[in-house]
Amino acid sequence: MRPTSPALQWSIPGVGLLQPTFDRVVIVSSRSVGGLKSLLPIEDLKQASHSFDVIGYDGPDPRLKSRITVVGTNPKLWLILAAHQIDLGNYRCTQAEIAFDAPATSVADALNGLYLLIGKLGKRRHQRGFLSSKHKPDRTQPAGKVSSPTFYLEDRKSGVTLKCYVRLEKFPGGGFGDPIVRLEWTLKGKPTLKRHLGGNQIKDLMHADLNAFLERNLCLEQVDHIAFGKLFRGFKITRHSGRGTPTIGGVKEQWNNPDYRAKRAAFLVLRRLAYREQEYGRFASWDQALWACQNSPAQIRGYLRELRNGKRHGRRGRPKLPPRTQKNTITDYKINACFQPIQLPTAPSPV
Repeated sequence: MRPTSPALQWSIPGVGLLQPTFDRVVIVSSRSVGGLKSLLPIEDLKQASHSFDVIGYDGPDPRLKSRITVVGTNPKLWLILAAHQIDLGNYRCTQAEIAFDAPATSVADALNGLYLLIGKLGKRRHQRGFLSSKHKPDRTQPAGKVSSPTFYLEDRKSGVTLKCYVRLEKFPGGGFGDPIVRLEWTLKGKPTLKRHLGGNQIKDLMHADLNAFLERNLCLEQVDHIAFGKLFRGFKITRHSGRGTPTIGGVKEQWNNPDYRAKRAAFLVLRRLAYREQEYGRFASWDQALWACQNSPAQIRGYLRELRNGKRHGRRGRPKLPPRTQKNTITDYKINACFQPIQLPTAPSPV
């Protein structure tokens, strides 16, 4: 699919150039299914998308009669729908999936990019505080799907969900191409669509700047395992030299290095976290749980916030009372010191 935003594109180090598109859009209408099929140029719409379906509406609103589901969009589709907007009757978009695809040379290359992405990907206002994965390798995959895990950062019922996975590129009119790494936001409901896209009408989707959406919402970080380990060992968190662990002189010199001890402590704590998350059934396999718990900034940040809050649930907004100060209290400042932000490189958009 060609990107829907002609502006400057973004690239994630180790993953590749991100090509934006609306992957799946759901529109509800007051027109009947038969009325839409007779008024809209269905064949043109199918050729301008991967799939275009019109079915009956089965929701709670008695004024609505049909539901349009578009998968794999491009700019031509929005121009067609805008020209036939009056034929849609009273309509609104209820769900939009914004996808950013990074091409890969093979499935193995795409899987490697997926795990590199998980090792950098955070989420602004991450309410759930942990990752989960789904993977059923013993099942036959649907067309276009690749046997690989899907990592979720929020629950499906959230107004804004975020997930990443590997699949085959979708072509207009049907058919599939090469493997891609997909980063996908799902926006649900009028308030969410208005906040992120300006509204829930065809014109709002047609003029949406998806690259600007990515710039506002993508959070890339690198976990500083040495700072994380020092936090758990009760050390004062300071900038480490970054020169690595000396190996000349044997193991004894390694243990004399506080950075080495802190990093080792970090991986032991996170390995224990992986055991817990696997027991909760949040990951499809032990390998996925271990990788996410030891490398994902979203997972590790959520764990630190969990330890900060204890048994109480943190409330949004500024606290009314100052927290109790203790020597080893985990604070937002100490949490932020465990992560190094990654700047999102830009790349000129292909013509």
